[in-house]
Amino acid sequence: MSLPLLDIALRISLIIATGILFTIVFVAYLRLKNRKLLFLSTGFGIFFVHALIYIPELFGPTYTIGENAHLIIHLVALLFILLGTLKD
Repeated sequence: MSLPLLDIALRISLIIATGILFTIVFVAYLRLKNRKLLFLSTGFGIFFVHALIYIPELFGPTYTIGENAHLIIHLVALLFILLGTLKD
């Protein structure tokens, strides 16, 4: 299974963007130490780790997880981000 070059470039750029967002929120959490930023950094951290785990699919079909697992991971990450956003 060969992926087009545009797809590879898009995935790598999304990993870099997610890493930058996670870094910004995590550094803000380390500075302020409140629960709101903890939830936000946990959500972005889940997205970042999921993106890193997703890299081997670029190189070969040996490591794949199902579509339902991707949706559950995204749902959990979005739930943490929602909790962080709604936390006062």
